[in-house]
Amino acid sequence: MTMSLVVMMALAAGPCASAPVDAQEADRPGRFSQRSVAAQLETTISELSDWIIDHSDYRKAPNVIVTWEGQLSLQARCFPNFPSDLMPAILIKAAYDSSTSTIYVDTGFDPGDPIDISYLLHELVHHHQLRAAKNTTARHRGELEGEAYRLQLAWLSEQGYTDPYAELGIDEKTLLIIERCPR
Repeated sequence: MTMSLVVMMALAAGPCASAPVDAQEADRPGRFSQRSVAAQLETTISELSDWIIDHSDYRKAPNVIVTWEGQLSLQARCFPNFPSDLMPAILIKAAYDSSTSTIYVDTGFDPGDPIDISYLLHELVHHHQLRAAKNTTARHRGELEGEAYRLQLAWLSEQGYTDPYAELGIDEKTLLIIERCPR
């Protein structure tokens, strides 16, 4: 079960967690509104990009577009042509579209949750990879996905998580499989 979930997470180009959040629920009382989160995202993205540069060979990348998307749209984006009755029961926190340099963030994104922020970092790594043309020099997509996971894990460790693998629902063996996957 863990293996199939992780493979689906890799296909989604964005890690997953918890239950779906309806787009209309995002602004209900007690939840962060998209407007308040957007104000924090600019600073967070800059800090995360600086962290990526400090922990990799990447240089500053051009700005990335960040936009909100509900769960159904994220699932359709990450699992195109997948029958809705077979759609994995996972929450996609964020996804990167390399053709538009856009990160689509789930409407339930919590700017105070380091796990949610780590998903944003993961997608920013993909943005840096594309801008550095690493996608043209990598042997396969799994290599790029593995690097994004490893940087995400390192960031979570720096945030004080003693077992970041458990937080993401993966283990070292599964990560090695993702890195070697030729798809």
